[in-house]
Amino acid sequence: MSKTAAETSHHTDGTDSTETSNVNNNDDATSVNPPHYLIWFRRDLRVHDNTALAALCEQANADNASVSAIYFVTPEQWQAHDMSLTQLDHIARTLPILAKSLQTQLNIHLTVQLCSSFSDCVEALLDICSANQISTVMANHEYEGNEIKRDQQLTKQLAHNDIEFIRWHDQCILPPQTITTNDDSMYQVFTPFYKKWRHTLDVSTMQMHEASAISDNTKVKLEISHASATIEDIERLSKEVVEDYQKTLQNTGLLEHINIDTQLEHARAAYPAGEDAACQRLEDFITDDIDNYDMSRDVPSLHATSQLSAYLTIGTISPRLCYLQATKALEKLHGNDSDNNDINRWISELAWRDFYRHVLDYKPELIRHQAYKEETDTKVSWSYDEDNFKSWCTGKTGVPLVDAAMRCLNTTGFMHNRLRMVTAMFLTKDLLIDWRLGERYFMQQLIDGDFASNNGGWQWSASTGTDSAPYFRIMNPFSQAKTHDTDAEFIKTWLPELKDIPTTILHSEDKMRQALAKGGKFADIDYPLPMVEHKAARQLAIAEFKK
Repeated sequence: MSKTAAETSHHTDGTDSTETSNVNNNDDATSVNPPHYLIWFRRDLRVHDNTALAALCEQANADNASVSAIYFVTPEQWQAHDMSLTQLDHIARTLPILAKSLQTQLNIHLTVQLCSSFSDCVEALLDICSANQISTVMANHEYEGNEIKRDQQLTKQLAHNDIEFIRWHDQCILPPQTITTNDDSMYQVFTPFYKKWRHTLDVSTMQMHEASAISDNTKVKLEISHASATIEDIERLSKEVVEDYQKTLQNTGLLEHINIDTQLEHARAAYPAGEDAACQRLEDFITDDIDNYDMSRDVPSLHATSQLSAYLTIGTISPRLCYLQATKALEKLHGNDSDNNDINRWISELAWRDFYRHVLDYKPELIRHQAYKEETDTKVSWSYDEDNFKSWCTGKTGVPLVDAAMRCLNTTGFMHNRLRMVTAMFLTKDLLIDWRLGERYFMQQLIDGDFASNNGGWQWSASTGTDSAPYFRIMNPFSQAKTHDTDAEFIKTWLPELKDIPTTILHSEDKMRQALAKGGKFADIDYPLPMVEHKAARQLAIAEFKK
């Protein structure tokens, strides 16, 4: 990796510069034994365009150092963060593939260690460094609060032992604090952020960070007790962690309306694990679907979106690679026509992902359940009605598009983005239920759940976030169904009990009420009446937000 790449990727703000130790006085030890460096994988489970991995390999080869890799499985911490079982399973399925890729491509051995919490990770890493004479540790930044606190604690403790801990920006295409207003403040609205984000990329060269193999490193393995050190051991540990996590979730009783085995089966079929699978999905999307993205992306019955979010979330594909492939497609398909709506729309979705991470870096208190616009959030008398919330969670609201979306989520661990907005706005505006409850439920179910994007989306829908929808802009779930599920194909797929009801009825709240009411044409169908009247609920919500 060149110096230019390091300068653009390693964000040396005030916090990093004071917390990162750059002292290494192990001259006596290194004169006998070659230096030993450690790469710590987190949400970056890939070999290609992994900023920290490339930087460490470059430094190791220059210093004739050996390299080891570590990954910590932290199920108790993940449960506290509401990680879904499908996402944990996706990570578990990816780890053996990553281990094999590291061995065959870079001569680096991956060790996986089970730790309950992040604090346990700190202690374990200190022990690993001590037992294996590690002089440098590198990792990629994570932006959530507990992760930052963990890294700060580790940085200080490693510094006491003269061990470098260097973190690199890798999750975003452009790192936090690089896209700011003229007075160096964070953009409050997405559109001007996107314009500057896009301009910055247009006038600069996007650099990929490719790791080079470590010579004479094949036999280097970490000395750790109670850790998985072979691919077979990693597969075994991963399977055990998934099974234990599933049992824990089932014992809570909170998800008794979900068939977890079915959800896992769907997720595994829809999301094959590993970097190669992710890259193939990107290639297929660029080849087959991106040129119709703007027209088709809002139709939930079509598979017209990239389906890459689950891979981006755990880092099996680089966001920079996604951007580069999209811009190449723009040039190839349209030459100098940079106004292509389809490809540019997808690129803007990549920018939204960056934007929400920049927002989290700017306002870290968001991780503590605080609203971006506290003045709006605090004046709303949010509801905590358990029955209404349960009806929403289980897809029994009597609103076909909302119920179909929720049942799809509960069965597959995934929901189409348009439907995320519709269901979130129904919960927060039609039912006036606190957005935090919905935010948490999505995290517990989504295979692609990550805090920054999920929080940003929910606060947008609840009109409490940055760039949020005005409180009076409230989606009508029936008109949304008419526009985006015109033939009710999605609705009837997930609500088979409605298969005989004409779409003209399904797309009209008044007609639905008449058809399902006593004496109505479809009164014998086992499906509830709409739980609220949308027009009345909308007026209630507007009055509440006007307070």
